[in-house]
Amino acid sequence: MARSQAQRRRRRAPSHAQKSARSAEDLMFFPKLRRRAKWVFLLLAIAFGIGFVAFGVGTGVGGTSIGDVLRDIIGQQSAAGSLDDAQKKAVENPRDAEAQLAYANALQARGRTQDAIAALEKYTALAPKDTDALRQLANLWGSLAAKARQEQQEATNQAQLASVGSSLAAPDSPFLQDIDQNRIAQAIAAEATARASAAQQRAQSASARQQRVYESLTLLIPDDPSIFLSLGLAAESANDFQSAIAGYEQFLKLAPNDPSAARVKQQVEFLKQQLKANPLLQQSG
Repeated sequence: MARSQAQRRRRRAPSHAQKSARSAEDLMFFPKLRRRAKWVFLLLAIAFGIGFVAFGVGTGVGGTSIGDVLRDIIGQQSAAGSLDDAQKKAVENPRDAEAQLAYANALQARGRTQDAIAALEKYTALAPKDTDALRQLANLWGSLAAKARQEQQEATNQAQLASVGSSLAAPDSPFLQDIDQNRIAQAIAAEATARASAAQQRAQSASARQQRVYESLTLLIPDDPSIFLSLGLAAESANDFQSAIAGYEQFLKLAPNDPSAARVKQQVEFLKQQLKANPLLQQSG
């Protein structure tokens, strides 16, 4: 029995070689790192998971993430706050030119072009010699004119489609017979034509306002050919052909070698022919 107990003790007791191997393993860097830094890897995994979900990290997809939504919300709140502050200052200080300009810029940044124009006109009334602001005002009127012309074109296309609808009618269908008889097509075409006419008037009115701004700029910057070219384009869009010709000719006088000079000369001749053929155009604008 004593012999068996001694054998069991020998089996349980680690050998000197085993102790040495275990001690050496304890001194190695990576085993120690695995045992003592597991929580670090866990935290990294959690951080990556949060970034993956919230910010789209590692997705390789340019879609909307929670982070994008949060940034948009914060940005909208900041922009709304800036606009409200600018509006408050402009209302409380109607004679403060800088307050009116800041309000106009805030409105323009929010895409409220018509309101931005109103605020900018208040500013230019207080600072009539600010050429940068006048250029900005002219550009805003030009954007309104361009938008109205686009709406006019879309309405005109709709009217034309409604007008040709009768040619596609089948005589065996009562509904299409109505179209063939222009009962429905005429109503659609008339409504679209009315919208096109209203859009045309808005475009012409905006161009006329843009023209007046450029006329003010020509008095402040009489040696800038681009101002006279822009004046000619705005006046032509406003159907003020005489003013358009005058603006184009002054542009040619200031910049005779400009790359667009040849085309401008052709346009001047075209407008003169239009005036000769229709004297009523001399009274428009």
